[in-house]
Amino acid sequence: MVRMVITNVIVGNPPLPSAIVLSPAADTGADPKVAIDHNLNAEDIIGSASMDVLPLSVGMVDAAQIARAADSETHRRPDTHDLLSSVITVLGGEVSSSSITRVEGTTFFATVDVIAGDGTTHHVDARPSDAIALALRCDKPILASEDVLSRAGLPNFEAIASDEKRREAEEFHAFVESISPSDFESPREP
Repeated sequence: MVRMVITNVIVGNPPLPSAIVLSPAADTGADPKVAIDHNLNAEDIIGSASMDVLPLSVGMVDAAQIARAADSETHRRPDTHDLLSSVITVLGGEVSSSSITRVEGTTFFATVDVIAGDGTTHHVDARPSDAIALALRCDKPILASEDVLSRAGLPNFEAIASDEKRREAEEFHAFVESISPSDFESPREP
C-alpha cells in the first residue's frame, strides 16, 4: 500500500463533474496528517515520473465534505463522518486508515480500516469518498494499493516536467564543467 495525499478537490456544479486527486506522499517522516496540499511540487511526490496520480470521480456533496474535512472545518452539529468516527470511538475502536483497495472498470472500492477494542483489525467496505472523508476527520492516512495506482493512475505530468528540467540542468552543468579555455581559441592558419 502507498500512502497518499489529496492534491486537489474539484467541487463541480452540475453538469460539471466533481473529483478528488490523490498523489503518493513524500516519505519525509513529517506529521502524518492528511490534508489538501495545493502547493505540492514534484519534489514532494515520491520517486519521479513513474509515480501516478489517482483521480477519483465523486459526487458534488462528497467533494464538498472532503474539502471541509481536509480544511478541518467544524460545524455546530456533527456530520455523518463525525458521527461514524464518534460511534467507532465510543465502541472502543479506532480508525487506523482508509484504503483504496481495487478498481473494476471505472468503479473504485475502498475500506475503512478499524482496530477494535480487542485489538482485531477489520476492513469495512466503503465508498472511496466516505473512506477518505472519514480518514481526514480522524487524522489518519489514506492508502492506495499499488495495483490500483498501476491500473487507474495517470502519469504525474508535473513530476515528468520537473524531472526533464532537472536532467537538462544537469546536462548543461556537465557541459559547462567540460569547457576549457582552449575551446575558445581561434584556429591557427599554417
